[in-house]
Amino acid sequence: MKEFRSDVPPGKRALAAELQNLCRLLALEPDGSAPTQKQAADRLHTCDTSLSRFLRAEYLPDITIVRLLHAAATNDAGGVEKVGITLADLEELHSTATAEQQCGDCVSVRSEAAALRQQASDSADELNNIRAELGTVMEEAAALRKEAAALKREVRTLKAEVQTLKAEVQTLKAREGLALKATARRAIRAGQQSRLAARADAALLPVPPRRGDRQQSSPEKRAALTVARQAEALQNGGRQDGALALLRHSVEVLSPAETAALVCVLREGQLDELAGTLIHIYGRDNPDPHVMRAAAHLHQHGASDDAAALLRAALPSWQGAS
Repeated sequence: MKEFRSDVPPGKRALAAELQNLCRLLALEPDGSAPTQKQAADRLHTCDTSLSRFLRAEYLPDITIVRLLHAAATNDAGGVEKVGITLADLEELHSTATAEQQCGDCVSVRSEAAALRQQASDSADELNNIRAELGTVMEEAAALRKEAAALKREVRTLKAEVQTLKAEVQTLKAREGLALKATARRAIRAGQQSRLAARADAALLPVPPRRGDRQQSSPEKRAALTVARQAEALQNGGRQDGALALLRHSVEVLSPAETAALVCVLREGQLDELAGTLIHIYGRDNPDPHVMRAAAHLHQHGASDDAAALLRAALPSWQGAS
């Protein structure tokens, strides 16, 4: 007597129960004991393990084994009527169990096929999503390429504009330098013309200027005023560099007396920074005799501190010459 699992299908269960009944009808041994499972398996040309699985409905036996068992039980019991089931009915049970098993396999196959179809559908959806994302990415990439091309064109345009502006700045600087030089020259010419006119009229005072007198001669002061006003206008207009450039150009054409007069005019106009710059440039860039004369004129105008500063500015060049 074998126990069946709860999940054994009814057709296979019914066949296994009839097989158990047939095994119990096999003839006893000479000593009166029932044949062992191995002895029964040998008569059926199978092994005892397989026979045990057939009887527990774990495996479905081949129809040949079923017929051998029915024949042996019929012979040992003494007739079909004592077996309780005909061979045809037993074969019908086997057919039912076989169909049942095949149906179970079909169910399993159908279930697996459904799962595979679902996986295929999911994969198709995922593929469509990937294609959509790829399309979006390609559109974004195309837009970025267009934007990059536009930016490159803009950069080229800006570079060209920068080069143009640089050229214009250089041109303006050159023009401004020429204008400043012209201003300085006009101031010097005005001073020279005034001196010539003064000499022609013989209008100089017979009394020499006293030491420490701050009043400059009129021609020198006129030239200095012209340069000082232009420098002040540049500085007040935020053109500090232009004012310094004017002083540098003036240093090239001013006489020592005119330089001294310009320093005094700048001091009077409280343009001390420009005055200090002028002293430094004149002392650094002019030969020693001009520096000495300008310092003497400053001393005569009572600007002893500026005279000393002018000599200090020229000191490095003197030391280098020595």
